[in-house]
Amino acid sequence: MAWKSGIFMLAGLVLSAQMALAAATPEEAKQLGTALTPIGAERAGNAAGTIPAWDGGLNGPPPGIGYEPGKHHADPYAADKVLYTVSAGNMAQYDGLLTEAHKELLKAYPDSYYLNVYPTHRSCAYPAHVYEAITRNAVNAQLVHDGNGVTGFTMATPFPIPHSAREVLWNHELRYQGYKVTRESAAVAPTKSGDYTLEVTQEQWIYRYSNPDLAKIEDLDNVMMHFMKRGISPTSNAGTMAVFHNTLDQVLDKRRGWAYRPGERKVKRLVGQEYDNIIQSSEGIRVNDTYSIFGGAGDLYDWELTGKQEKLVPYNNFRFASPAIKYKDILHKSHLNPEVMRYELHRVLGLEAKVKTGKHHILASRRRMYMDEDTWTGTAAALYDGAENVTRVQEAHIFNYYDVPYCNIGSDVIYDIAGGRYHIIGLRNEQNPVKFDILDPQDSFTAEGMRRLGTR
Repeated sequence: MAWKSGIFMLAGLVLSAQMALAAATPEEAKQLGTALTPIGAERAGNAAGTIPAWDGGLNGPPPGIGYEPGKHHADPYAADKVLYTVSAGNMAQYDGLLTEAHKELLKAYPDSYYLNVYPTHRSCAYPAHVYEAITRNAVNAQLVHDGNGVTGFTMATPFPIPHSAREVLWNHELRYQGYKVTRESAAVAPTKSGDYTLEVTQEQWIYRYSNPDLAKIEDLDNVMMHFMKRGISPTSNAGTMAVFHNTLDQVLDKRRGWAYRPGERKVKRLVGQEYDNIIQSSEGIRVNDTYSIFGGAGDLYDWELTGKQEKLVPYNNFRFASPAIKYKDILHKSHLNPEVMRYELHRVLGLEAKVKTGKHHILASRRRMYMDEDTWTGTAAALYDGAENVTRVQEAHIFNYYDVPYCNIGSDVIYDIAGGRYHIIGLRNEQNPVKFDILDPQDSFTAEGMRRLGTR
């Protein structure tokens, strides 16, 4: 694909982590809403016509599909037919369209894994106030502290016209995800034989940087998000709680976390939450910074852009999250059931991360990631150790909450191919729909607040 340098100001295909600190110029920012979408993607489709132009996306429930507020989202693309299927037998034909993650899955499971490819819909849209904030951010946002922090932005994407890899990574971490959100979901790590026990939780987020009343990011005192997780099932998990305060600059001030177990009636401080701390409930498959493809401190790595590419990624996965599909229909041995998945061709920005000299990560000496241009969301990744062996592959399933409207990761899965296992979070088919508010008082999102909830 030809690079459109007049549209996307990335200063070349490959840039190192030694980024410029300047925001976009006013001239560059004028492209937002014209040659670029309001979020910074190319508005035009591709030359082949296989990626359409962005026409505003789904900015409300589509007519005629029977969506009811407060219910699961009906699939506006249910009538679409599979265009083609990529399998181990024909993957060479589609090599340029496959992420490294999906190449590894096809090679590992040649008899059972495949990608059903559907027509591409650039469905993602956001509220008007989010677009307005992104336009302001374009000329005001700047990297600080060697790229480990951001200033001069609020609400959403700080760098819609990015000039460096770290700016693209921050766009992913600070993408618009709503302000207050509650999700009931299931997580599971099936055994090699395919047996599993669901871990059902209630999760609540306060994305403080998206507070409509926030005047400037400095008012947050470096805490960009509050998160609370409450266990529902199994019995061993019921009543447990955890609270996290995610910091904007995790080098300056690390992510803070606390946990509560009803049998102990005590709150304990959690440490080491910003890098490669193993998530015990994943049975060793996942570490902290693998949530949502990447979520944590970026200072372990040198980052570079590998260019804009056209890749097959999971997108518009309404069927995958449908209450008509049960968990037993999704959770197959070794990998998710490919028949309920939907892949589309989208433009993504490639990111490459290599561990800095003298640093260490237990899973990923190198990461190759793919960020969707229409949302700045990570969609897939491959992780390698120091000997260039694949340790994990990841994919995140972009879901459109068209009633808000906004797009976000509905669920994400990480595969330990060598171990023949995977861990998925965010399953919602058999759970209550997502709510765009929180259920507990805002002052509960602290160690003391969690203690009060646990002992009341």
